[in-house]
Amino acid sequence: MKKIIAILSLPILALTSCKDIIQVDLKKGDQLLVVDAFIDNSADTQKVRLTYTDDYFSNKHTPPVLGATVTLTDITRSVNYNMTADGNGNYYYLPGVNDSMAQIGHNYRLNVLYNGSNYTALSKLNRTTTIDTIIFKRKKGGGEDTTLEPKKYYPYLIAKDAAGATDYYWIKTYKNGVFYNDPAQINVVQDAAGPGSDGLFFIPPVAFFVLTPDKDPCFYLDKCTIKIYSINADTYDFMGQMQAQMTNAQAGLFAVTPQNVHTNINTPSGAIKAIGWFNMGAVVSKTVVAK
Repeated sequence: MKKIIAILSLPILALTSCKDIIQVDLKKGDQLLVVDAFIDNSADTQKVRLTYTDDYFSNKHTPPVLGATVTLTDITRSVNYNMTADGNGNYYYLPGVNDSMAQIGHNYRLNVLYNGSNYTALSKLNRTTTIDTIIFKRKKGGGEDTTLEPKKYYPYLIAKDAAGATDYYWIKTYKNGVFYNDPAQINVVQDAAGPGSDGLFFIPPVAFFVLTPDKDPCFYLDKCTIKIYSINADTYDFMGQMQAQMTNAQAGLFAVTPQNVHTNINTPSGAIKAIGWFNMGAVVSKTVVAK
């Protein structure tokens, strides 16, 4: 019996004794220019953010890029829109009343002039769709479904894909004005539910399960806002690749090989390499109160 107990104890001792901390020494990589430029046709202030990449284990905010000149060009009409820097890496444009900066069907070019080099990217502003309504699926709180816990409200999107062509959408959900920005919540879709669903209603998971995380639902009188942005086909692929890389650690057996995420920012010869993405999109929005 003593021998059996000793043998059974070996795996436990092996597991509990493995406490060495391994320091990973990563070589410092080349500093890259990061362009974050998702611009839409709403009346909201439009922003392009420019930063540098930083070391993997850095606990600081990524360094902002200062002194750049950022211009958006409507190629279709040959009109330029100059963006204003705030001194913290953000470059803004505030549309005026009846501003025609972002027009559906127009082609656009983003120009970032920095350190004597002009970085460019192209995007077409495609149509979006409309939102019919948002309803709530209510569920009592608590594991035993008691009435002692507040009810949880999960939004369900009622909307139909625009018919007649292949469309791509990014569906974003906000709770009391705060965007659900977890990588697992990235909600992009082709047409209503993938190839062959042109002109149909959006269905789960894009219309329900991934709108809000189960751990952070809406509660009574919370405001839920859903926005549907149009994106391009290459932006759809970029978002999928980005989500796969950011959620790779939780994928387990379904993890993919780590890889550099694509970019549509063109780097001039001899300049610091740029990464990031530029997309022009149309957006619709609807806000409802959980009741």
